[in-house]
Amino acid sequence: KQWYQRRVAITAGDLDCICAIELIEHLQAEDVNAFSDNLFGSLKPKHAVITTPNSDFNVLFEFEPGQMRHWDHKFEWTRDEFLAYCDGVQSQYDYTYKLFGVGDPPLENISVGHCSQGAIFTRLAIKLASSTETNTSHLYEVISSVDYPVADKSHTPDYHLTNELIYTCRRLGMDQYHLEGDEISVISIAHLQTFPSVDQYRVSDEHIAGLARACSELEVMEDGMSIVVCNVPNSPEPSESDLSDDGLGEVNIDDVVWEAAEEQW
Repeated sequence: KQWYQRRVAITAGDLDCICAIELIEHLQAEDVNAFSDNLFGSLKPKHAVITTPNSDFNVLFEFEPGQMRHWDHKFEWTRDEFLAYCDGVQSQYDYTYKLFGVGDPPLENISVGHCSQGAIFTRLAIKLASSTETNTSHLYEVISSVDYPVADKSHTPDYHLTNELIYTCRRLGMDQYHLEGDEISVISIAHLQTFPSVDQYRVSDEHIAGLARACSELEVMEDGMSIVVCNVPNSPEPSESDLSDDGLGEVNIDDVVWEAAEEQW
């Protein structure tokens, strides 16, 4: 199996279905029209599925004024704004649409709508382009390739948990770097245990600390309760002096231990 990527503003041939799940809000506002024109005017799939956060739902989060769900979101639409977008697609292109929602609100806050809003667009006149009309192979780049089966039964639960720890710590560190500019974070193991991908292994904090100590990509604080993460890609690993109480210098542990601002759907 292979995964391909290409820019959303580059035209290509006709397709059966395109899904843009929680994508459009990551585009610059000035690129939304180019994205829509490429999707509905050039690609012209039989169906297209678009989902995006419903900002009306954000009142249920403990957000600061103007805060969005993720640092990379350029905007978040209300239900009326998303409806206006869908109406614009329908009026400009040969598509109809049907709205749907993901994530029911609490009964006492039913008026805010679903956590995430979506639309299924269906093309009115399906005219598939022949393979001789458009050669789009040069527009795509292979970014990953896997030969199945990939499961290795020799891998232990600790092996998989270690990979989850590396991935989660890297993701939290990069989020913190983009949010606050911090180059080093100290993430408590107790916080890591709140992630389902880690919690599913049902191991103790001490067991996680042991796995992290055995992993060259992770560093554990002397107290065994937290993991130090270098947030900047390709930055040097923290030295032993960085991890000691005396070597923390200007880094205040109380300020660095944090609850990650995850993307909330």
